Parts: sequence; C-alpha cells; structure tokens
Amino acid sequence: MAIDLAMSERVRWTHCLRLGLLVWAAGSVSCKHAKVARSEAVEAGSSQAATALTAPPGAASRFRCPGTEAGGRKKTYYVCDCGPDSSPGCRRGGDENEGESPDAPFRSYERARQQFAHLAPGEAIAFCRGGSFAIQPNSSQQWVNEACRASSPCVVTDYLPAGAKGDERAPVIHAPAESRVFSLDNGGPSRHEEGYVFANLDLEGSGSGWAVFLYNDIDDVTMCNLVINNFGIAVHLAGSDNVGPGSDGLNERIVLRGSRITNNPGQGWLGASSGSAIEDCFFENNGSGKAIYNHNIYLSGDHARGMRVLRNHLHRSTIVDGKCQGTSLVVHGTLEDLRIEQNRIWEDRGAAGESCWGIGVVTGYDGPESFNNVVIDGNSIFDVGNVSIGLNACQDCLVQNNVIANDQGFNESAIEVPAIEPGKGDAVDQRIVIKHNAIYADGGTGITIDKEAQGAGHQVVNNAIDLRGRHQSRCFNLDLPPTSYAQVDHNVCRAGGRGEWAKGHDLASWTARTGFDKHSAPDDPGFASTVGPAYDLTQKPAQK
Repeated sequence: MAIDLAMSERVRWTHCLRLGLLVWAAGSVSCKHAKVARSEAVEAGSSQAATALTAPPGAASRFRCPGTEAGGRKKTYYVCDCGPDSSPGCRRGGDENEGESPDAPFRSYERARQQFAHLAPGEAIAFCRGGSFAIQPNSSQQWVNEACRASSPCVVTDYLPAGAKGDERAPVIHAPAESRVFSLDNGGPSRHEEGYVFANLDLEGSGSGWAVFLYNDIDDVTMCNLVINNFGIAVHLAGSDNVGPGSDGLNERIVLRGSRITNNPGQGWLGASSGSAIEDCFFENNGSGKAIYNHNIYLSGDHARGMRVLRNHLHRSTIVDGKCQGTSLVVHGTLEDLRIEQNRIWEDRGAAGESCWGIGVVTGYDGPESFNNVVIDGNSIFDVGNVSIGLNACQDCLVQNNVIANDQGFNESAIEVPAIEPGKGDAVDQRIVIKHNAIYADGGTGITIDKEAQGAGHQVVNNAIDLRGRHQSRCFNLDLPPTSYAQVDHNVCRAGGRGEWAKGHDLASWTARTGFDKHSAPDDPGFASTVGPAYDLTQKPAQK
C-alpha cells in the first residue's frame, strides 16, 4: 500500500478543514477554528451510527434485500406453519400439498428443507410472514443443492400470505439445543457448492448450536435481513483438509448484510474467507460464554483476502459478570487486504473490564501469523476501556480518521502497536501509518508504536489527542530508534496533570532529541464535547 504523506501546505490546510480539527499554518501550528464543523471521521462514524441506531436492523424498519421477493421467479415453493408465537389469522399449510401456490403451501421446516435439495437454479423457498416454524430434535438440518449457481442463486426468503395486514413479523424458525437452522455442509469430502441467498427470516435458538454453518467450499452466499438470536454461534465459516474432486475446500464471497445478531454466547460471527463481507449489521451481547476468547465478530482464518467489515454497530461484547471481558472485533490468522471501516463500537459507561478492547488485529495462535494491507478507517470507538485499536504482525497497515473516546477510568493506549507480544514466526510490524485520528481519554497513552514493534517506515501524523483526566497520561510512546519512523509530525495533544509528550519527554526535549514533531503543539485540540456517551470530537464552533 503506497501512502504519500508529503503534503503541500495548501493540501495540509485542506485536510485540516475537512477534518474539522486544526488549521496548520506554514511552518507552525495555528489553533484556529476550522470552518467545517464535522470531521470526515465523524461523518463516516458517529453521525451515521447515531442515525442508524434509531432503527437498527431487526426493528420495525428493516433492511431491504433487493431481489429476494418470492414472486417473479421461475418457481417458488411456499411454506406456512402457525406455532405458538405466530400472528393472529395465520393459516397453516400441509406437507401433502404441492407447495407451488401460496394458497396451498407446505407446512413444515422439514418439508421445505427437503424441497430445497431439488430446486433448479433461480428457484425459491418462501416461509410465510406471521408464521412460526419448529425444527424437530434429531432431524437433519442440511441445506445442500449442487445445482444452484452464483449467477442464479437458490433463495430462501419470506412471503406475505393472503389476508395478512402487512405488518406481520418475519417468519420465525425455532431451533432446539445443539442444532443448526441452515447447515451448508454436505458431509464427507467437500464438494463445491455456490449460489445461496437466505433473507428476511428470524432465527431463534436455545442457547447453543448454530444459526448458519458454512463448511468446505461454499461460495457466493448472501445472508440479508436476518435476526439471529440465542445460538452458540450465529454464523460460522469453516473448512478442513478433507477435500473432494473439483473442490478447493475454501469458502469464498460470504456476505452478511443488514442483520441483527444478538445474545449468542459463543460468537456473533466466526471465521474468515476471501471476498467476504459483514455490512450494515447490529451485534449486541455476543460472546458471553467465555471471557477473552469470545467476541461479537471473530475473523479467523488463513490466507483470506479482501474481507470487508463495514458500517456495523457492535455493543456489549463478551459480557461476563456484568462487564465487557473481550475484544468486540478481533482478527487472528493470516489475512490480506482487510478493510474495517465506518463501524460504531461501544460499551456502556462502567461496563468495561481490563480485557475489553474495541478492534484487535493481533496474533493469537501458536503458528506464524501476519496481516498485510489492512485499513482501519472512519470507525467510532467509545468506552471500550483498555485498548481501542490494537495491532501486531501488521505490514502496510493504515489507521486513519477514527474517533476514539474512553472515560472508563483506565486506558492503556488508544491505538497500540504491538498490542500483543509477537510470537515465534509472526510477521514484524512494518510501515504502520496512524493519521488523522481524534482521541479523548481520561489518562493513559494516546498512540503507541514502541520497541517491541521492531520494523521501520512507521508514520504518526496529523492526530488530535486530549488526555486530560485523573490519571497519568502520555501523548505518545514511540521508543523505537528514530530511524524506524518515516514521519512523526503535525500532531496536537494536551496531556493534563502529570502528563508528558513522549516517554520521558516534554515536546521541546522530544523534538531536540529526535527531530520529530517540529510542527506539533502541546495544546487543547478543542473538541466540542468530551462528555459521554454522545462524545463529539469535532472542533468547537468559533466564538462570535
């Protein structure tokens, strides 16, 4: 990833206006009020997140999934059952029906599953809105069809039955303990499958099992507008070395979009695969079954390329004994070209434990791990406690335009490299760029790239930091040899109380020793509000 930070004074001025933090005058820092009130980071993070939170996916106003409507297809098979929580007026079908008309639907989940195996490309199974369906214990939950195609997928969705009012709940499928609602697993050696869509359904578990399990060469799957609640793991991507002819054993292009993932004690999402994405989803209270090891989102895999985690909301991660005890979004393994952008990650005030983090792209396994070409951009991360963004074994990684606020009473480092001590064979941190971030914390360190990172080519530029508060504070911990940093400059930081600019230095002595931060300032960055939970780290309006 080529990153050019050699900006002209005119371009630097433009960046400051767009970020809404500071105006950088030629050769010095001028703490004037910017004319643009909202920063790029906040526009991408806080303001959009606040809007979306008024009606998160799964609420009355749900995410639309174009192309999933039951009508207009070559053929649709309809299913309607009326369990205990079905809507008034629900009319159940019968498994003896042909199922090709909404007036004579199948009745059961099992009959729908059997028919799915015989769909032609482009055909659909549709469950009735207002209906309630039960998976029978010890029954098969395999949903497999090798005829489906990415260009003409097989669809499982909803339909509005005759006589319905239009405001009925999405179809609810109830799963018994240790079961799977949709198991995309053909058993035995993997065989290539592709082209599935699951949309507009509510999946309710019993505290264990899986909602969606994708195993061994399942490609081009879209999950859209799902509510997944109270399973062990909501969505799990996995593979093995048991590969059959014509199969590579790898899952690719798996997309979860516009869905609500809640109360799953294992993981909200587990696994990683090339070309896959988690977009516009709401995660809450996932990972409560085990401190540290469980998460809202857990990207784990080898050689996955091009994963995207975009515009999601992550709240209450790994709540154990009433406190967040694990990273909300964690990445382990070997991943390349990863984008984590415009997400909102937050914990409630007083509910973060010492092992609570926001984003961790870090090693966690015994074997060698590495992360290449990673972008963490435009996220809002509030009150997660210990580390808001942590990296290690990262090469050509960019952390920019993030808004970080933490008033939990402790803060190790808002952005930290390496956040985990490297293990044998792990990649050396190289060319880490940290720029245009707005950070408030009540103590601790703002940005760390310290001697354990090793490597070189690191840049720390154009960051605005306010560390006032009750605790010892330090703007930067940059104790690698100066030759390890390509650029450290144009930062503004206020370290209150007993604070220091860098480890063992005020700004003047730091600049004299290293030559860094010649155009930086130990000043108040002028954030509009450092009061949670609705932090506003844009600049205060100019006084008239």
